[in-house]
Amino acid sequence: MMKEIAFPDALLEHIGENDWVQDSIGMSGARVFQVQTPAAEAAYLKVAPSGWETTLASEKRALEWLQGKLQVPELLYYEETNGYDFLLMSVVEGDMCCSPAQLSRPENTARLLGAGLAHFHRVETQECPIDNRLDRKLAEAEKRLLAGLVDEEDFNEGNLGKSAAQLYQQLVQERPNAEDIVFTHGDYCLPNILLRQGKISGFIDLGRCGLADRYQDIGIAIRSMMHNFGTDKYRQPFLEGYGIEAVDEDKVNYYILLDEMF
Repeated sequence: MMKEIAFPDALLEHIGENDWVQDSIGMSGARVFQVQTPAAEAAYLKVAPSGWETTLASEKRALEWLQGKLQVPELLYYEETNGYDFLLMSVVEGDMCCSPAQLSRPENTARLLGAGLAHFHRVETQECPIDNRLDRKLAEAEKRLLAGLVDEEDFNEGNLGKSAAQLYQQLVQERPNAEDIVFTHGDYCLPNILLRQGKISGFIDLGRCGLADRYQDIGIAIRSMMHNFGTDKYRQPFLEGYGIEAVDEDKVNYYILLDEMF
């Protein structure tokens, strides 16, 4: 347990004093722990400093809205207090798509990733309270730029040496003329999609969910497959799983570029 953080008593009632194991996978900025409830049920706890750039409130909102719509964790507890956000959720069983077992079957995994994304994009968007369309995303990107929060050393190889300001201007200038709005995951990469018994079993890390162009997810998925498989040769099975024959390359590249700001 992190001694420097004052954990809410109500949270400790949910998880007790059992051993906490920190999970090192992911780049959300939050610290993630595997814990157990007093009933010995597995759970995950996310802890992040309260603030507009780190808040877990967006993931809480997504979990609440997605209950009964998709295979996502159940929200067990949420509180903003003592300078931190605390988010406790149930475990969704399954292997990450980047696990050794799944990477050993890249074509099958890519096709399941595509099918899972198609399922995600079929979520009904009426009354969805979460807006991540380009107006909002570009405004947030500019806010992060001005606050010095964009990590220029973590850019993709083709963008190394450029400034965050240059990338932001490129995003403004090359903004697509239209958006094909669906309900998106926002960070549809291999570690965030779970498989079990040959099927998608769940979706995790939902803090970037919301209404956006479907290429928000298609672009990130293609980049993640390239990173994890070490090749682009499994793009076609992914597209077959998703249900399309080809992609808009300009939009793929645009949404990969947009992700550099986050």
